[in-house]
Amino acid sequence: MGYGRRANQRVEEYKRQIKTLTVKLKEAEARAEFAEKSVKKLQKEVDRLEDLLFSDKEKYKAITDDLDQTFAELTGY
Repeated sequence: MGYGRRANQRVEEYKRQIKTLTVKLKEAEARAEFAEKSVKKLQKEVDRLEDLLFSDKEKYKAITDDLDQTFAELTGY
């Protein structure tokens, strides 16, 4: 086997490796893009739930204040 033939075999092997790595890279990029979209979607849901929690806390505080005031009026304080 001559030097030229071995060199050609190495070149072909490198080409196969590059092709395989290119496919893996594209798959990894697709997974990263999907993960990024998932994170954005989850962050929107977290923001929505935080807003809901804040709103419910405000309602709870208003009810508690109203009950305290009613209790004070009933007991004469």
